[in-house]
Amino acid sequence: MKKYTQADFDAFEVIDGIKQCPSGDYSDIQVFSDRCSFGEDCSFGEECSFGKWCSFGEDCSFGEYCSFGKWCSFSKQCSFGEDCSFGEECSFGEECSFG
Repeated sequence: MKKYTQADFDAFEVIDGIKQCPSGDYSDIQVFSDRCSFGEDCSFGEECSFGKWCSFGEDCSFGEYCSFGKWCSFSKQCSFGEDCSFGEECSFGEECSFG
């Protein structure tokens, strides 16, 4: 699985205002912008944060201790594919909502 750097992420193509993020290892990237679309089998490291309207493909996994902030929102535009998993110690803030 390809491991992406912040420079790789910043250079990904944007189509119709949505950053296209191929399958891979994103564990070195701490903060993702709004409107990202991740492919299948992506993995994310500890303490990642994600913007609005992020879309996650099938089999995405989130490492232990991933944190979704107090005002994080998983709205109608945000999706998690089949077999997505969240690590044992993942947490969602008190004001998190799911569409």
